[in-house]
Amino acid sequence: MDRLDQLFARSVQEVEAHAGSLGDTDAGRQLLRESAALLASLRLWAQEQYRSDRAVRDLLENCDVHILSAVAAELQASQEPEAGVAARSIASIAAKSPGELMVVASCALRAV
Repeated sequence: MDRLDQLFARSVQEVEAHAGSLGDTDAGRQLLRESAALLASLRLWAQEQYRSDRAVRDLLENCDVHILSAVAAELQASQEPEAGVAARSIASIAAKSPGELMVVASCALRAV
């Protein structure tokens, strides 16, 4: 099983590979970091659930704040330190406005 830092590094590479010129601005770089953090956190959850990136893709496509909050709660309940970090990351991103959440999820979805 990959650790969260490994998943994040992989996610950063994949998100940046599909970002085009988005990383040319501070706001774009922040969006890429948030998208990679969301992707890595969802991948950690999927690993703990013995699921594939298909489950991650489904979550990103639906982009439902209630489902993302439930995933964060599942991670938090696991009592693993990395899962707690991932849970807080998902919860923070899920707390964004619906438009901002959709942009972050869409950016992450391109990398899956």
